[in-house]
Amino acid sequence: MKRDFDEISEEEWSQHSFNPSRVLKRPRTPKKTRPANPSPPIESFAYRRPSTATGREESNSSDDCVELEDLGESDTEVKVVNGEDLLLDDEEVEEEEEAKVVTRPARAGRRFVIEDEDASEDDFDDEVDISSSEDELGGGRGRVEDEDVVGKALQKCAKISADLRKELYGSSSVATTCDRYSEVETSTVRIVTQTDIDEACKAEDSDFQPILKPYQLVGVNFLLLLYKKGIEGAILADEMGLGKTIQAITYLTLLNHLNNDPGPHLIVCPASVLENWERELRKWCPSFTVLQYHGAARAAYSRELNSLSKAGKPPPFNVLLVCYSLFERHSEQQKDDRKVLKRWRWSCVLMDEAHALKDKNSYRWKNLMSVARNANQRLMLTGTPLQNDLHELWSLLEFMLPDIFTTENVDLKKLLNAEDTELITRMKSILGPFILRRLKSDVMQQLVPKIQRVEYVNMEKKQEDTYKEAIEEYRAASQARLLKLSSKSLNSLAKALPKRQISNYFTQFRKIANHPLLIRRIYSDEDVIRIARKLHPIGAFGFECSLERVIEEVKSYNDFRIHQLLFQFGVNDTKGTLSDKHVMLSAKCRTLAELLPSMKQSGHRVLIFSQWTSMLDILEWTLDVIGVTYRRLDGSTQVTDRQTIVDTFNNDKSIFACLLSTRAGGQGLNLTGADTVIIHDMDFNPQIDRQAEDRCHRIGQTKPVTIFRLVTKSTVDENIYEIAKRKLVLDAAVLESGVHVDDDGDTPEKTMGEILASLLMG
Repeated sequence: MKRDFDEISEEEWSQHSFNPSRVLKRPRTPKKTRPANPSPPIESFAYRRPSTATGREESNSSDDCVELEDLGESDTEVKVVNGEDLLLDDEEVEEEEEAKVVTRPARAGRRFVIEDEDASEDDFDDEVDISSSEDELGGGRGRVEDEDVVGKALQKCAKISADLRKELYGSSSVATTCDRYSEVETSTVRIVTQTDIDEACKAEDSDFQPILKPYQLVGVNFLLLLYKKGIEGAILADEMGLGKTIQAITYLTLLNHLNNDPGPHLIVCPASVLENWERELRKWCPSFTVLQYHGAARAAYSRELNSLSKAGKPPPFNVLLVCYSLFERHSEQQKDDRKVLKRWRWSCVLMDEAHALKDKNSYRWKNLMSVARNANQRLMLTGTPLQNDLHELWSLLEFMLPDIFTTENVDLKKLLNAEDTELITRMKSILGPFILRRLKSDVMQQLVPKIQRVEYVNMEKKQEDTYKEAIEEYRAASQARLLKLSSKSLNSLAKALPKRQISNYFTQFRKIANHPLLIRRIYSDEDVIRIARKLHPIGAFGFECSLERVIEEVKSYNDFRIHQLLFQFGVNDTKGTLSDKHVMLSAKCRTLAELLPSMKQSGHRVLIFSQWTSMLDILEWTLDVIGVTYRRLDGSTQVTDRQTIVDTFNNDKSIFACLLSTRAGGQGLNLTGADTVIIHDMDFNPQIDRQAEDRCHRIGQTKPVTIFRLVTKSTVDENIYEIAKRKLVLDAAVLESGVHVDDDGDTPEKTMGEILASLLMG
């Protein structure tokens, strides 16, 4: 049974102001007396029944798995770790096509065709200068230097923030004398209540009750206020598991219900959550026509949509759902799809898991911007807006509000220094008007606890020997460079090694720390040649392949991949396939063999995450040996099957575990059927792992959640863990209230090259 607004306590409302960014905070003039049962303050958007006075206002957002094989084989992107390029997943890219800029239409009503053809890059570069004069932006500030792009952005943000405060509180006299919602006679803020949502989501053939939690109502009102003021971008950055999807969907349906704005809206999300978005939209927006444009649905609708857009007709939907992959690849089909999207005028372009846009130089960022630039609003949803550094955060801000945050010919990586505490303070001010972030600890005291555990594991004897052999092998390979160095410092060697070589070596050490079968040590070159001679006649690699090419290919495989080949083709060889004892050569797999049976006996259910599909293959083997039931979801899982796997796991308690790739399975999925998360191998980017662990620590979870991180001692695993911890400190400093980075003179975190150099120099 849903609660009335009067049943929500004052203490609850007090938790739902715009902390930590405090978008709408203002100085309060204390009163000598307060009513016995005071109304909640306006800055917390108190959602009570409307008083006789009208509520008024006045106030100034690739699931591809990384394959842990040779780096050249995986579909990976170049990932930057402390200034070093770490190859993970090559993205397919293309030259951007841009839409022509035309006059923005009024908000009410449907938007449709912009132009029939794509425009040139010159058209794309035309921007509206919304900066005001120095007097308008704050009088005594003085002139900001041209190169101080952060200062200029801060000035523009300060004006927007002042406008928002004026909109909420009216004139200064009103703002200083009216502390309570019921007393704000001159405000024109329209505070949306649960009653409005009930009405907007009403459907005759459904008994669905669209109940929002108080802090979610705050989020919806935050977005509506920015919409009313014509602010063209926002980031809803609530911590993962707090219901950003529902807040965004409610916002879209209220735009139609209260503002006569039925769209069209474009929602861009990972493939993993397409089905969930469609399901929730149909539930919360019963009057909307929702179209999923991906896979088979894309083939069915592409011709019709292309024809309608060329003819200048409005789209046959309110919401179109697409994947990020549409903006990453350069096939003719996807180029045509993007042309269709550019022809329509979008009311809101909403990006789920918007941290996918952290690199403004990527084709994903540029191609999506060419579609989203002329939308009335760009709304970004992400629980992790700051992942690695401030430069990535600035990319999100520039996408959200290019008129404010676009920078030309400026080296932002040098400018946005994470060690600069003054800069971090300024960044907080910049984020204030546009980002709403609430933490679970702030708004959901009833949420179950999340317990963090780090399991340091000791290498097995053969694993340790393999790790030491790799160090000696790479040390010998780098000996010539070592001898040429005038200085024997770590920094000198790190600079002397080619970046590609650093990445390759470092990845090999990571493989061994995870499982020694991920490199080739068991099958010698002689074994490989013998096995290749048996595989070649049966066409294992195609009958057109020469024997030499087959030998070359198999030599590049690791022990586990060769084992799979022998098993797949039933090849008999003196070396043969590996036995179950080989899977336990890893410290992490042996630890799982010790932990999982007791967890199962105690009634726990487990999510196990790894970054690499080859490691997931080995983990499948491990779970088979242990004898537990499981499901698996990774980047190769069909989009149409993903939600089925999630639903099956959540509902069938006989399934003990779910294996997931960190990137495909770590975003947007609700897996509250589990109460334990095991991060098998950590990411340099701690936010990726945080996304994964919050698949089960979210709304709807009834059991305490325990997170295990497996760290192999005396390996690069320990270095990765330390780097990740440092990045979390930066995240807290920029996004959370009252947290600061201490300037205590500590040395900067080690780069990947320096870590490798320390290993090679012994």
